[in-house]
Amino acid sequence: MHCATRRIERMKQDNEIFQINVNLNGFLLPLHVSRSTDPAKRLLESPEELTYRKAEKLFNSLMEKRSKTYNQRPMEQIVKLVAFELAVALTKGETSEDESIMAQRIQSLDDELKELLSQE
Repeated sequence: MHCATRRIERMKQDNEIFQINVNLNGFLLPLHVSRSTDPAKRLLESPEELTYRKAEKLFNSLMEKRSKTYNQRPMEQIVKLVAFELAVALTKGETSEDESIMAQRIQSLDDELKELLSQE
């Protein structure tokens, strides 16, 4: 809790904190996000808000699709299915990033090896 307070204090220096409500399949979730104090940027959604809004749309879209597919199932099971589907997607994304970093490192080592071999 103490870290969250410090984070908000740091954000207040350059940004204004405001509350948005994210609708998750009928459940309103209030979130605090930062918005620039610069008048030119103030009317634009912050990157943080855009992330939350995009996640809201993705979640609601998946809930709607799964609710139609599994209409005989309780909502609790559908939420669990959607949560698992999102966790799998997140895990795949993390794996892709790890593979990309590994490929870059291999390329770097290959370049170093070629350079060393060319010096001989």
